[in-house]
Amino acid sequence: MAIRYPKVWLVVEMALLLSHGQATIERGFSLNKELVVENQQEQSLVARRVIKDHILHVKGVTNINITRVMVLAARSARSKYTHYRYLTKKKKQQEKEKQDKKRKAEPDAVQELEDKHKRLKTDISSLLSKSKELYEKCENTGNLTFVTQGNSLHRTAGDKEKQLATLDKEMAERLLAVKQ
Repeated sequence: MAIRYPKVWLVVEMALLLSHGQATIERGFSLNKELVVENQQEQSLVARRVIKDHILHVKGVTNINITRVMVLAARSARSKYTHYRYLTKKKKQQEKEKQDKKRKAEPDAVQELEDKHKRLKTDISSLLSKSKELYEKCENTGNLTFVTQGNSLHRTAGDKEKQLATLDKEMAERLLAVKQ
């Protein structure tokens, strides 16, 4: 049969060769659905899909050429998996030990804060009593330098009282953390 319109025939031929819909893509989704296993990672799905595509390409499992590299990879897979599990288990254990150390360190830190609290109270009372002595000395002698020294000690005692208030807040927070 002679073609009268060769240019039109080329266009018709190209139109007829176009893909009908998304059949290939839909087939891929169907295969993925067959391959998906619960809790499977994406990398495993991709690997399973590559294997299945290769089996389909060589037209059956019996036509697959098994190489030495494939055998070695299969042999070492279990040891790699076991090693990975060992490392993750070890990492979890180290995290737990770190949490335990932190939990044990909290009471020690609280004790240290309590000791610091006692020292600050002792310092404050000693500074205030020394300041009072200097004021009395000024009254008895009339020397004003004792007043400036007493005021300096009194200011230092005030600074220490502010530190004590901050320390009290920190202790309350730590005690709350320890109880939880």
